[in-house]
Amino acid sequence: MMKKMTNKLYPKYDSGTYYSRDLYAVVCETRDLRPVWAKVNSLNWGVEYEPYLALCKPQCPCCNSTLNYGLGKNNLGKKDYETPSTDHIIPQSYGGTDSLDNFWIICERCNRFKNNATYDDVERIKNIAKVLEETKNRQSSNKV
Repeated sequence: MMKKMTNKLYPKYDSGTYYSRDLYAVVCETRDLRPVWAKVNSLNWGVEYEPYLALCKPQCPCCNSTLNYGLGKNNLGKKDYETPSTDHIIPQSYGGTDSLDNFWIICERCNRFKNNATYDDVERIKNIAKVLEETKNRQSSNKV
């Protein structure tokens, strides 16, 4: 069962906003925009709708920001950390495919940060974070 979203919705049927009247009816009933976003994007990526919809979580799995799945007239004023995007877990530049098992839905901000990162890149970032944390702790203890 999908968690209901509390977005303010564009009140009339519009094909650029709701894709189809059937999905408009679903949104009116559930107040959840994920089915529309998933339909449009599953078609763009050439993957099955239902499994793609299952990837559309209420929050970004990286930063935990609440995602706003609005399109068209429901897409006004969104911040990058609210805007969902399809990311390749293994970047295409490293042989990643356009397939459901290589997709996850994260916010635009995290997608830009991840960019073409691989596991090796993540290990480097962890090491950088460790050094920064150690430096922060040393500076904090010197101030006492």
